[in-house]
Amino acid sequence: MRAIFIADAHLRHPQDSNYQKLLDFLDQQKNLDGLFLLGDIFEFWIGYKHLVFSAYIPLLEKLRRLTNAGTKLYFVEGNHDFHLGPYFTDTLGCTVIPDQQLVEFDGKKLLLCHGDLLNPSKNYQRLRTFLRSGLIRFLARIVHPDPVWAFAIRLSDLSRKKNPDSRNANPTPLLRTFAESGTTAAADTIVCGHFHQPISIVYNNKQVLVVGDWITQFSYLEMVNGRLELKTF
Repeated sequence: MRAIFIADAHLRHPQDSNYQKLLDFLDQQKNLDGLFLLGDIFEFWIGYKHLVFSAYIPLLEKLRRLTNAGTKLYFVEGNHDFHLGPYFTDTLGCTVIPDQQLVEFDGKKLLLCHGDLLNPSKNYQRLRTFLRSGLIRFLARIVHPDPVWAFAIRLSDLSRKKNPDSRNANPTPLLRTFAESGTTAAADTIVCGHFHQPISIVYNNKQVLVVGDWITQFSYLEMVNGRLELKTF
């Protein structure tokens, strides 16, 4: 069996170079059994019942073609894309993972998460809980998508300016603490995104893999017959 794991593309506009590169990469994927999207694929996504953001139609079409060809799609919600909605669950038949989940695939027990749950900040975790609340879902339904999109993009820009070095921080201590926690006990491998750096370590008898990003690294994780390898495109 063969599977691909990708995270942190932060896609905005189809003409952007990283967006085009991801489309090219997906075009090349043949005989793919699983595609695991580990969050923050979109700069912003919230699922509506009857519409999707037009900027993401090219990617959604690639995903639809892959699922129609038999690829099983998994999406771990990130801190930029959540409440994925019916297009993913109904149209694409996607397995949506809101937080983290143990998935058995090709003989491996994979604990999949985006990685933001490892953030020790209580303020961040409160914000994360609020953004995933029923209130936000309700507001998204009654507010026109255009101002929702504009506000979310503006918020992303402000966050990036406020924390310009956050993507360069060393996440290894957080990963080790997580690998020691009881929530990972049943897994033999932990796979996440969020940290924008490709990382492979073995800790507490577990392989811990961070897939990097699709902005500057263009890195991904490939599984072939149970063997996992970090690669770049």
